[in-house]
Amino acid sequence: MPVAPVPLGRAAKATIGVVAVLAVIGVWSVMGYLAGQPPLPARPETDPFTGYVSGIADVVARLAVLATLGGLMAIIGFTPIGPHHQLTPVGKRIRRWVGRSAQIWLWSSLLLSAANAAYVNGVPLAYTLTPASWFDFISSTPAALAWFVSALVALATVVVAYRSNRYPAYVLLFLAATVSTAFVASAGNVSVGLNHDWATDASIWVSLAWAPLAGAAVAVVLRANDVTAPDSVTTAVNRLRRYQKAVPLLLVVAAAGHTVIAWQQLAGRSPFAGAYGWATIGFYVTFALLALSWVWRQVRGEADPARTTPVVAARSALRDVLLMVAYAALRTAENHLPPPRFLIPQSIQVNYLGYQVDIPATAARLASLGRPNLLWIGLAVIALASYYWGLRKVHAKGDHWPIVRTLFWTLGWVLVLFLATSGLWEYSTVAYSWHMLVHMTVNMLVPVLCLLGAPVTLLQAAARIRRHGQMPGPREVTVELHGATSLRKVLNPLVVWVLYVSSLFLVYMTPLFPWLMRYHWAHQLMLLYFMVTGYLFFDLVIGIDKWTNLPHMGRLALVIGVMPFHAMFAVMILQAEHVLGATFYQAIDIRWIPDLLADQVIAGQITWIVGEVPLLIVIIALALQWFQADSRDAVRLDRAQDSGLDDSYDAYNAMLQELSARDQERKLEERRLRR
Repeated sequence: MPVAPVPLGRAAKATIGVVAVLAVIGVWSVMGYLAGQPPLPARPETDPFTGYVSGIADVVARLAVLATLGGLMAIIGFTPIGPHHQLTPVGKRIRRWVGRSAQIWLWSSLLLSAANAAYVNGVPLAYTLTPASWFDFISSTPAALAWFVSALVALATVVVAYRSNRYPAYVLLFLAATVSTAFVASAGNVSVGLNHDWATDASIWVSLAWAPLAGAAVAVVLRANDVTAPDSVTTAVNRLRRYQKAVPLLLVVAAAGHTVIAWQQLAGRSPFAGAYGWATIGFYVTFALLALSWVWRQVRGEADPARTTPVVAARSALRDVLLMVAYAALRTAENHLPPPRFLIPQSIQVNYLGYQVDIPATAARLASLGRPNLLWIGLAVIALASYYWGLRKVHAKGDHWPIVRTLFWTLGWVLVLFLATSGLWEYSTVAYSWHMLVHMTVNMLVPVLCLLGAPVTLLQAAARIRRHGQMPGPREVTVELHGATSLRKVLNPLVVWVLYVSSLFLVYMTPLFPWLMRYHWAHQLMLLYFMVTGYLFFDLVIGIDKWTNLPHMGRLALVIGVMPFHAMFAVMILQAEHVLGATFYQAIDIRWIPDLLADQVIAGQITWIVGEVPLLIVIIALALQWFQADSRDAVRLDRAQDSGLDDSYDAYNAMLQELSARDQERKLEERRLRR
């Protein structure tokens, strides 16, 4: 029987408010502790006021992000989708919550773009508040830039929350908010010192796991407290069950990521030897309590509709939300407490890369195990595991899936695994020649192979179809995104073509390239950018999961249009009289590369050669698809004609016969007149 779920009232809201206030007080205490400590050697002008502003704004921003992620998750994952891609009345009410929390997120992030810049550089806040100096600090301080990007995402969230009722917009907002939290995390303390490449990747994985985990917990509480939306007991508890299923994997990923971060930042010191270590211990206490909460729900059946009530389910999720508020305060403390790693001197290579590359590259070292890239290893493992999960689901339904698609997908991500674990990745960070081999492979070959695997089609075939009024699943989300008119306009063929063609010139022929190479997170972003643009472009040409269904002649024109620009880019590298990214390569001073220009010539040759192979595969695949499409059309027309459903062929023959008869009559008339 439908009931109005009112399990959370003023007491629950007051509890969350009290814990949030305690979180702010805790951060205030940490900043007070830091104010009494001697400044770090590189921060001689540090003042307490700047620290207090940075710390309080930081925790407020994180709490606002938590609330916003929860609202977005409630809309996209815990509320049914309305007709015509629109939000339901419940979703429209939740979006107002999103708009209010995103405003707090916006202003606190904007303040942090100045306050955190001042704190990181050890100068008073007044130094960064003028427009000119603020821009200088933004461009030179990754942490400040990350908070500025966070503010831009918050601004977009505010605008969309007050102007749009379309479901796909909120899916994109949730993805953007998650990425912005990963940027903030990866540009903090973890980006400094030996092995910071691993710590940076680990912090990204922590954010990618924590955002949906925390968002889902808040979403359950928000939906439970929606007194205007009557719901059945089963549906109310199913929201908690959906969250419960996600907890183990995401919590393990977050805990493993923090382990890597702690190992790198503590630099061999005991976690009990300083304030930073105690913050690290706090993380594990939070994870342990979340794990105990999950076990308690399993034992007590709090996520089982047959054994619980909406009141118990909502209070169960509320426990976890309170722990996530505490986690936000711990992240703020960890972001401001100087770790032991800061006190260890480092070389210029360690400063830029996180490690030393002193041994010359050889074929054996390039092909053997090198320095693993944790971000891309994780992406490859998730891509392969998800695909095989979908394959198992399809087979369980008794459906068929072409083996060739599985082979292409597997080959593409195995190639990524090879790049991420072999010496190619390690040496690509210091030698432009190997850099171009890795990047061109990720930009051209990997997307082509993965697209032929048709991952979105597999997901839609494998996922269970939800009935109208049920919470959306993976299939419904992808269908909504594919049907989004605004997204189709943004990803129209002309825009994608320009984006793909200009990507290499935009990165490598501007000062952006040496700047991106200075930071591990920026290098990873560059790789992701190349793969995404390549994926979008080749999806237009040979993709089975197409955003736009172009005629085959149009697809061929897109490929032919890319070829001269690719060749032009390779020629520009070959004929360049100056070193691309010279400031970076000269700074790291790789002694076993005596001539940077000669290495750049090799890079140009690699660029030309590596680019030809994917284009050849694309043309072959396009020709096969074209032939198969024509064959299917011919078979379809033959069947229609044989069945009498299509008389166009008979009509055409009748027209020819009529024209022939007219021609005969004309000739007879001409002969008669000549006589």
